[in-house]
Amino acid sequence: MKFELKARRLPALQTIGMLAVVFIFGLIVSSYFFYALGNQKQQQLDRLEQKVLQQQEGLLLSELDATASYIQYMRTRTEQVLRAQSKVFVDQAVAVAESIYAESKDRLSDTEIKTLIRESLRNVRFFEGRGYLFIDDLEGMCVLLPTAPHLEGSSLYDNRDDTGHYIMRGLIDAVSNNAQQSGFSRYRWYAPSDHKLMEDKIAYVRLFEPYNWIIGAGDYLYRVENDLKQEVTRRLENFRFGDNGYISVLDLQGNTLANTALTVLSETRDVRDLHRVAIDAIMDTAASGGGIVEYSWFYPDGRGPVVKRSQVKVVPEWGWVLVAGIYPDDLAPMLAEHKATLDAQSADAVRSFVLVMVAGLLLALILALVYSRWLRRIFIRYEQDIEHQRSQLMDNSRQLELSARVFENATEGIMITDALNRILAVNPAFTEITGYSQEEAEGKNPSFMASGSHNERFYEDMWSRLMKTGRWQGEVWNRRKDGVLFPEWLSLNLVREDGDVVNHIATLSDISLSKANEKRLRYLVEYDSLTDLPNRRLLADRVDQAVHIARHNHSHLALLFVDLDRFKNVNDSLGHEVGDRLLCAVAERLTALVDDLVTVSRVGGDEFVILLSDLNHPNDAALVARDIIQHVSQPVELGGHSLTLTPSIGIALYPGDGLNFEMLFRNADAALYHAKAQGRNQYQFFTQQINDDVSRSLVMENALRKGIAEGELRLVYQPQFCMKNMRLYGVEALVRWQHPEQGLVPPDFFIGLAEETGLILELGAWVMYEACLQGQRWREEGFPDIELAVNVSALQFREELVDQIRRVLEETGFPAENLVIEVTESTLMQGASEAIGILRRLKELGVWVSLDDFGTGYSSLAYLKRFPLDKLKIDKAFISDLPHDADDSAITRAIISLAQSLSLLTVAEGVETTEQLEYLQALGCDLAQGYLLDRPLWPDDMTSRFKAEMHRQVLQDKDGS
Repeated sequence: MKFELKARRLPALQTIGMLAVVFIFGLIVSSYFFYALGNQKQQQLDRLEQKVLQQQEGLLLSELDATASYIQYMRTRTEQVLRAQSKVFVDQAVAVAESIYAESKDRLSDTEIKTLIRESLRNVRFFEGRGYLFIDDLEGMCVLLPTAPHLEGSSLYDNRDDTGHYIMRGLIDAVSNNAQQSGFSRYRWYAPSDHKLMEDKIAYVRLFEPYNWIIGAGDYLYRVENDLKQEVTRRLENFRFGDNGYISVLDLQGNTLANTALTVLSETRDVRDLHRVAIDAIMDTAASGGGIVEYSWFYPDGRGPVVKRSQVKVVPEWGWVLVAGIYPDDLAPMLAEHKATLDAQSADAVRSFVLVMVAGLLLALILALVYSRWLRRIFIRYEQDIEHQRSQLMDNSRQLELSARVFENATEGIMITDALNRILAVNPAFTEITGYSQEEAEGKNPSFMASGSHNERFYEDMWSRLMKTGRWQGEVWNRRKDGVLFPEWLSLNLVREDGDVVNHIATLSDISLSKANEKRLRYLVEYDSLTDLPNRRLLADRVDQAVHIARHNHSHLALLFVDLDRFKNVNDSLGHEVGDRLLCAVAERLTALVDDLVTVSRVGGDEFVILLSDLNHPNDAALVARDIIQHVSQPVELGGHSLTLTPSIGIALYPGDGLNFEMLFRNADAALYHAKAQGRNQYQFFTQQINDDVSRSLVMENALRKGIAEGELRLVYQPQFCMKNMRLYGVEALVRWQHPEQGLVPPDFFIGLAEETGLILELGAWVMYEACLQGQRWREEGFPDIELAVNVSALQFREELVDQIRRVLEETGFPAENLVIEVTESTLMQGASEAIGILRRLKELGVWVSLDDFGTGYSSLAYLKRFPLDKLKIDKAFISDLPHDADDSAITRAIISLAQSLSLLTVAEGVETTEQLEYLQALGCDLAQGYLLDRPLWPDDMTSRFKAEMHRQVLQDKDGS
């Protein structure tokens, strides 16, 4: 067959051979002519192309150098930007705090102002939501920390970073070491992305003087640098030069960061291979320090692939590789113009040569061309058919292989249905998620997995949007094969051919874990982790909802603020673990007392708040409060201890006591404060009088604290006289407060306030030192035998009192034998055994001890005998009606007789009439004080009184002699 085919073609081939001989000479001559002419023209074109390429590459290098300079400039601004922005936010925060303080200082207490400032700044965010404001005081105590509110109120003074730097001390130094009372502090702290790795951080802080607060804000340097990187990449994304020029940014691993090339291209294997080869070439050039690289790529509009020449430059500080390229094909128009010029120059020579050759070779050329075109057409058609078939087979094979691999190995479930929505295929991930195999699902409508959680409207909307846009995605609840409902994220896509739907493709993933994490996070935000009760945040939401309902229904609600009396004693004596278990037990009791519709919350420490909605009468709140007092007061058995705590309760009612959560919460707290002031273990409703009393008490507390610090307190001295000879025997130091605006404040008011707030410790220490110092001055002025009595409160009467008195005596030089410490019998009887030890240490020190207000308490005579005392002081309640009141006379006589039998001196206070004085002298009382004998005197007046008494004694001694 092959021989016959050649034989049929032999004449044609022979003819062609003869014609070829004829043309061979002409071809040789023509070839040489055209070769020489074309070679010359090509050399000129090559030189021009090389020159243009060099110019373009120079422009690319200039663009990359300018970009690198811009990157270096942005990088150097990292710390500058962070410092400037931090200062702006802190200055704004301080301005807000100063504004709140200026507007509120005359109408709100410091505590309320602090709370208002702190909560106003808590939710301020910046630096794309990650920046926040923090507040600390100069002692290192955390006041505000939005990212860790549980640390608020605790000390951060000793916190250090991985270099050993004390973070809080650095912040304090920043506001303490300059006149501006502000500055920057640099330290390291754990990065949010890796809690084991510390990163550099800069914070700007500024002192808020009214409360000595440090208000600050800052951020990690690497985060600001990342922000600047994003700003640079955004700019480069939009930067273009020339018709098709752009700058790409890659990291050192070859990942594209900006200008992600051609989005118009389909993600085929050819494109990916081409992309991988291009990236490898670029990264090899970058590893060599940069330069020119050539590779195949596409135009931005998807044309190609074509050759592309790119300039590569490395920015090592950010780990970036900058790439800018040109397409040599873009030079074609310029080269075409030059080529046209060359063609015109050689056209004349070619034309002459062609005219000579055409005549002789025309027939041969025509035959050769006809033959050539015929043969070529057959060959091309044959080759195209084979190549086309091969290409289609290869593409189909690759697509099928890729699709099968993706379908089988995808982690998301994939389901393919036909035009009637009948399942054609599912992948293994679908079986793993739903429990249904390919055989069980095939041919069914996907609705067989429906959970029933969605109504028909939901599915109608889903199909409507799918048909309009060709895609839909959202959260859907479906049912597994075992019947368990689960949430899934479902994505639907339509496949159309000629406008008709041929397939539905669904991808689904199980989001049960993320839903559970979301629920857990919501719990941590809204509930107390110790007691599982709602916290203050959730309580505020529920109160606001209840207020809205009550306003709509014209009903009432109540907020009960419950505080455990003296709970601190449990923590101090038995430890916080027992305290936490006790709080859980109280939470269980409170929850058991009310129904499920009542909110019981823990707002901090030993404080609980109960929300009662839809009250018919305020008495309903009182009934609940009584039940709480009765049940919470029952003993709790914990760790071998039987613990009994009593609750104090403050009640605020809507709408009378407040129209929102903050007002009701604050007023319930004020009512609680009043309940504690009334003796604890009771409940009190809020009234305006309570609020006024609390506000006035807070104002006076701050004024007293300021008065102690600024020296507004004074001492007066009540003279004491010997009953036998009526000579001046000693004095009792009494404290007075000379308020700059209110004048002389009664001691009955501010002494009680000092004991209630704990200021009595500071006040008592000052009185002890000032009295002994004045006593030593009198001794130096010539009055050495005067006894000085100083009162000690129950809060002062502790082991530290002995060391305090010893230091005062050493510092002032006042002798111990001239000092009398007066304590009340109720103070001693609170802890009689411990009191005996303290009294003995005082006696070892050499001071006198007097039992004040004797007869008004519940002294045990057995303990009285054991107390190492020197004096009994008869309370003025028994003196005021002497000698007419028989009961007072009998009690006074018994006290003096008891004191004499125990070898104790007796002191009568409040002697105001001559009858009282004479009666006490007759009973054998040793000492007396009162307005009849002398009023309390200021130090200078007391000095004059000493001098007059000394002069009188001198005259009496002369008369006696």
